[in-house]
Amino acid sequence: MRIAVLQFNPHLTKLPENINRANSLIEQADLQNQHVDILVLPELAFTDNALQRPRYNFSSLSAIAPFLEPTAQGPTTQWSKETASRLNCIVSAGYPECAVPPLTLPSPTNTSSTLNPPSPPSSIAYNSTVTISPTGDILAHYRKTHLYYTDETWARESPTGWLTVSLPTSPNEETRTAFGICMDLNPHRFIAPWETYEFATHALESEVKLVICSMAWLTNIPPLELADKAKEPDLATLGYWIERLSPLVEKAAEEVVVVIGNRCGEEEGEARYAGTSCVMGVGKGKLRLWGLMGRAEEGVCIVDTEEAPSWNIAVGAAL
Repeated sequence: MRIAVLQFNPHLTKLPENINRANSLIEQADLQNQHVDILVLPELAFTDNALQRPRYNFSSLSAIAPFLEPTAQGPTTQWSKETASRLNCIVSAGYPECAVPPLTLPSPTNTSSTLNPPSPPSSIAYNSTVTISPTGDILAHYRKTHLYYTDETWARESPTGWLTVSLPTSPNEETRTAFGICMDLNPHRFIAPWETYEFATHALESEVKLVICSMAWLTNIPPLELADKAKEPDLATLGYWIERLSPLVEKAAEEVVVVIGNRCGEEEGEARYAGTSCVMGVGKGKLRLWGLMGRAEEGVCIVDTEEAPSWNIAVGAAL
């Protein structure tokens, strides 16, 4: 499978510019001629925020309301459809959703048969990802299950929980895929037992072969260090992600490809992001890493999982 991950630093109040920046990075990577099967973008990839505060820190639903996008109908979905068609690949991207029924979506595994909420759509928002086929079809629509505390001021938890679907990753193959968004990797509200590993356990029990996680994962690395070592990955963050995937790493009978698409950069000096987007294979007590981006590096990481990985990492080894 050929996988691309777009890591970039979107700017506040500049939705059109953010989309143009993404297009520019895709063009620089010559992605149209790379024949990738899937492109993954970060959580809330293009979210516009006129409040001049970190995207995560909306004080209420009314504060973020002007920037919400109708379910699978807003600018992120439109960009994803255009990009999927142009690149002839699947595109998965995060966006802030204002739930608008009715919407016919594929029936997920281990969830209820509908994603339509029972309450009026004007009062419901979710932190979501939408996954689009090259022909513009909605292949998956996932709503974040574990909310970070700054999500809780405006978003609801997914009413249907974890999502697993089969994605047509090639003309003759469907790949069982689990979706997560950032905080989903953590214990629920940081209260659930650490060893429960809710998301990774779900993926293991669902026997998936692909995991897609869109992220806006923060870092405490000081601004100067981020800038000075922009192309070096944040190994502490990578190690944490691997730890939270432990059930897959240790118990999966076959290798599972994990795609993590994080954002990078800084928002108004208040929120700094870890970058370090990656594509890795986990299972059978082994970990293989095909691609790994820097902590503050913008660009597109392109890998082929049929090729030899760049790194083989012993489980439990220090990074």
